[in-house]
Amino acid sequence: MAAKKEYKDFESAMNRMEEIVGSLESGEKSLEDSIALYTEGVEIAGVCNQKLARAEGQIVKLSKMAEKFKKEAMVDSDE
Repeated sequence: MAAKKEYKDFESAMNRMEEIVGSLESGEKSLEDSIALYTEGVEIAGVCNQKLARAEGQIVKLSKMAEKFKKEAMVDSDE
């Protein structure tokens, strides 16, 4: 099996996914090529899910920090 390709960012992975979907939808690929493309698409979906989960974790963390700062600012303004 070929080594998994690394995608530098979410957008490049999604661009490749769009290419794969277009190729599969055209119906012009052989069965073997279609299976290979589908396999690559599943791998890309996993990469994208991991990137989205990391981004979501960062957003949650930043939102909690912002809420903490907001509460501290309210306490400081009351003093």
